[in-house]
Amino acid sequence: MNTATPIGSASKVLVIEDNPGDARLVEIYLAESDLHNCQIVHKATLGAGMETLEAGTEFAAVLLDLTLPDSRGFETLEKLISRFPQNNIIVLTGLADKELGLRAVKAGAQDFLVKGAFDSDLLAKSLRFSIERNKVLKRLEETQRLANIGHWECHPASGHFNASEEIYHIFGYPPEMRFTSWDETLSKGPFLLLGQAHTIAAKEGTYREDLKVNRVSGGFSYIYIQCRSTYREDGSFFFQGIVQDITERKLTEQEMIKSRERYQEVFTKSKDALFICTLEGRILDFNHATTQLLGYNPEELLALPQVLQLCRQESRQQELLAELQQNGAVQDFELQILNKQGEVRDCLVTASLLISEDLEGYSIMLRDVTAHRQAEEFRKARDLARQKEQMKEQFLASISHEMRTPMNAILGMSNILLQSGLAPEHAQLVESIKSSSGILLGVVNDILEISELQNGKVVFGHEPFDLDYLLRELVNVMQYKAQEKDIYLQTGKALDVPGLLKGDKLRLNQILYNLVGNAIKFTDKGHVKIFVEKISQSESGVHLKFSVEDTGIGIAEADLGAIFDTFTRVRHKNRLYEGTGLGLSICRYLVELQRGKIGATSMPGRGSVFFFELFFEQAEALVKPGSLLEEIERALPSDASFRLLLVEDHKLNQLVATRILLRRWENLQLATAENGREAIELLEQRDFDIVLMDIQMPVMDGYEATSYIRGQMPPEKSGIPILAMTAHAHISKEERFSACRMDNFILKPFEPEELYYKVAKHVNRK
Repeated sequence: MNTATPIGSASKVLVIEDNPGDARLVEIYLAESDLHNCQIVHKATLGAGMETLEAGTEFAAVLLDLTLPDSRGFETLEKLISRFPQNNIIVLTGLADKELGLRAVKAGAQDFLVKGAFDSDLLAKSLRFSIERNKVLKRLEETQRLANIGHWECHPASGHFNASEEIYHIFGYPPEMRFTSWDETLSKGPFLLLGQAHTIAAKEGTYREDLKVNRVSGGFSYIYIQCRSTYREDGSFFFQGIVQDITERKLTEQEMIKSRERYQEVFTKSKDALFICTLEGRILDFNHATTQLLGYNPEELLALPQVLQLCRQESRQQELLAELQQNGAVQDFELQILNKQGEVRDCLVTASLLISEDLEGYSIMLRDVTAHRQAEEFRKARDLARQKEQMKEQFLASISHEMRTPMNAILGMSNILLQSGLAPEHAQLVESIKSSSGILLGVVNDILEISELQNGKVVFGHEPFDLDYLLRELVNVMQYKAQEKDIYLQTGKALDVPGLLKGDKLRLNQILYNLVGNAIKFTDKGHVKIFVEKISQSESGVHLKFSVEDTGIGIAEADLGAIFDTFTRVRHKNRLYEGTGLGLSICRYLVELQRGKIGATSMPGRGSVFFFELFFEQAEALVKPGSLLEEIERALPSDASFRLLLVEDHKLNQLVATRILLRRWENLQLATAENGREAIELLEQRDFDIVLMDIQMPVMDGYEATSYIRGQMPPEKSGIPILAMTAHAHISKEERFSACRMDNFILKPFEPEELYYKVAKHVNRK
């Protein structure tokens, strides 16, 4: 995949992202920001991105997704940094990978961005001009003040000096200040300018000059001085002159110069195409953006006989001209322009009629809104994708609830029947029912698990565990499946592999169970072997390799590359093996999200080897807890007497929970309610030690009932422990679960020990 979306001619940004939706979001955010002049280059693989950088193109930044088809995990960043250390790399991470982003920055990335939204405003500048004019005029002085002109006369021989009131006003003196002797003025600030005028006028006869003068009262003024020397018959002479305040004119001239400069800057640097043309459509003047938008060089533009001939639809061209002729102006008229390169650009036209002595024509502005329109389309696509994701989550939640609720009854009844002393034949039938229900539950769990993994919602644990014990338990659980097919199941560990590790034990278990279960499923004779070896060790921990070898049907080389994809199932000699096709995909996600590697080798008819590598810290010691039943007994002995309210609308689930609870605690006082309203009425009438609350019920659901208990009932009732009993797999992530302050939850279908443990824990707390 190779797409380049030109948004401007300035900086370039390289986006290495295999998810088209995320790549589109990047384009939207850039298009809405002040960076909309950037050019985006999109590559879907690390190899393609590195080839682009190899070509020598300069990029302002590289946006890098760590999970790509040809490179996954932190290694992706390491490859790029090692090859192109000078590039600014910004890592793209999921919502749950902020720590990965920080680690990326420490490793050399410029920054990291959490996936998941910028618009720009054009700031307008305006200037105000304030021109002050004095209007207090008196007689001749009043006339002079209207013109901002003052006069003076000086006789050097006698030293006589006389200046009008306006002179003092222009120079910034107070009204009461007056000089009558020239000698008094020689050292008086602005009057020094008059002395300079006298000197030049004495030599040349006249003196004219525009000057800037600092006013006595502060600030400055621009003045025009004119001085003339007049000689008498007796040889004496005197000076006459005027001073005009031309500050207003000077400032206006300066402002006009600035205005012309601003206009020229706007005209030249505007990102919108601006041009002036005749009534016939021949271009007279244009800015650089016009050449960029239309694709013609300046000579070609001036040679165009009719600029509007570039309009893609002739009917729209005629409508534009008709509106201009009728109204004299148009604003935001939508028009499609076909440029020299054959690209269709969506534009908004703002134009007005120009009529002067030397020109009859139009001034036209073309604003290219192609990128904006594309951004709107991307935004709609993003909203649609989000809506689809919400629908998907709602669908999965519905599947979880609608399937888990009856399965809870099936598995619960099966457990009760198996413990009731059935005849061997009947026990075998019930065991088959339980086994089939377990397979169906596994299908539901796989679908929910892959959804969480794909959305980056998995949080990995970091606790010490015993690797040897984990391997022994793996064999104990999987042994019966191997024995059914007469397969030899074995585990092994290299001598240098530590026994005590720190990491996510549950996820390691899940990976091994999936791989071993797959190996047994596809092996009809021979063996399945699990082996652990050490790749490397350092102060921070140990790098281990886990291998699962089987002597099964094997996998063709053509199929080997796809076996870790979702919903991939193996067909062999017209035999389709059961399963969702999600197990290996789940393994891949779990390994790669922990920055590990997973792979497989195989030969048809001779078996396969599946392997994965993970990094673990070494644990110094491990405190082994007692059995779960011992913990339950310590928390709440089997002869304990307590009061429990079961709120459940499903009759079979009522029966299952009642039987299981009474088998553990014979002295239990148990009451049932079929909806939240009945539960509240019972709580108002009687005292209980704990409530097991179903969520989805008629009349009043579990959330509403719990919120009422916590907020409306007296303290001795409102603080009762309330455990949710639900088929919703993601209840712990729901806002309402936290908002109504439920204490914990039990997911249907439940194991009896889990129910016992949580009930005992919270009754003991109360």
